[in-house]
Amino acid sequence: MLRPVVVAAVALTGVLLGATTAVAEPVFTYDVTKGSSTINKLNANLALGPGKLVVDLDGATGNFTSKITLPPAQGSFKIFGIFPTTATVTMTEATDAVGTLVDGVVDANAKINIKLSDVKAIGFIPLLVGDKCQTKTPAQIHLHSAPDFNPLEGGDLLATYTIPEFANCNLATGILNGLIPGPDNNLSLTLQINWG
Repeated sequence: MLRPVVVAAVALTGVLLGATTAVAEPVFTYDVTKGSSTINKLNANLALGPGKLVVDLDGATGNFTSKITLPPAQGSFKIFGIFPTTATVTMTEATDAVGTLVDGVVDANAKINIKLSDVKAIGFIPLLVGDKCQTKTPAQIHLHSAPDFNPLEGGDLLATYTIPEFANCNLATGILNGLIPGPDNNLSLTLQINWG
């Protein structure tokens, strides 16, 4: 499990460096090799990644903060189940995620802004959403590790979350809020540790 390993490593480093030398807490970098989010109301799947997750861990307590970066994703779905529509979806952290790593199990909370741009209906008709179209408030995403997750190797982080309503999408705001926001959306991220 990661916490005992980290505590031992920090202690050993302290002995090697001398008692008067401060020892930095461990920082782990993971590659997000792939990810996905299902949008419940649209019955659509959004591919995410690749990206990066940097975790700053307190080895003594198992508490951590983390930063995730994901590139914009290209979404494709059907309005009313009929009209093909595309959009660029950008997910960015409103604040660093916080969580715990105890006995190899990750439990974390992230606040994610979801931004829409380059929205086109029927494949080519642009919905002029502007450059400030995003959720009114960040989506609250509670992540937990899958049973086979290994902090020293990687694995899957999973979540079910609610998409808040959108704002500042010009005339398309009402349309988008009728189609997308709501509960029971799923998120998965596959991590692989990068010892770099």
